[in-house]
Amino acid sequence: MNILIVDDEPLARSRLRRLLAECAVNAVVTEAASAEQARQLAASLQPDLVLLDISMPGESGLQLAEAFASSALPPALIFVTAYPEHALAAFNVHPVDYLLKPVSLSQLQRSLQRACQLNRLQQQPPKLPLVSYQQAGLQKTVPLTEVLFFAAEDKYVRMQLTEQNILLDKSLHQLEAAYPQLLRIHRQTLINPLYLTAIRQPATGPALAELENGKYKLPISRRALSAVKHALQS
Repeated sequence: MNILIVDDEPLARSRLRRLLAECAVNAVVTEAASAEQARQLAASLQPDLVLLDISMPGESGLQLAEAFASSALPPALIFVTAYPEHALAAFNVHPVDYLLKPVSLSQLQRSLQRACQLNRLQQQPPKLPLVSYQQAGLQKTVPLTEVLFFAAEDKYVRMQLTEQNILLDKSLHQLEAAYPQLLRIHRQTLINPLYLTAIRQPATGPALAELENGKYKLPISRRALSAVKHALQS
């Protein structure tokens, strides 16, 4: 098991590392002194469990937890903090536990046991979302992960796949409601954030969302620009 400790206080990190050693867990333990450092380490280490402080300089532990929770395979989270007033906000990202400093050995042991227990829902493989459509009189489906974007065109919506596009007799509003994973970048366009690779700002005109490393460049409305930037950073 890979465990990442995130706390700006060296003594707090050392204490957690010592307690983990006393728990005798078979784990590789790594430390980060800030949310920024934790993001960099997590990208390469892919931690299974994160012991996370909340109040840190710069990006807070809550903000970092939201980023972890939105990843494809989020790690288990245990908040370790001196501030009980953050508990309500913390549980919005579904942590395994919320521990108050100073943490005791027995508390940490119980939290680790919870983190290692899978429930029935977690053991079931997630169902892949599918988009249904009619083609040549036949009902067909395509995984949402293969769709780059949806664009409104006259009375139809164009569903753009990697190698082809298909016209749908559905509205963008219907697609947006059915697939919350999609991101609206314009009143006429929904994109799959999985394919968002860059944002370009031409000298004139609106910003452009680049998909598939620039293969597609789609205009971004001013209202949607901040959400698109956040999606790209995530």
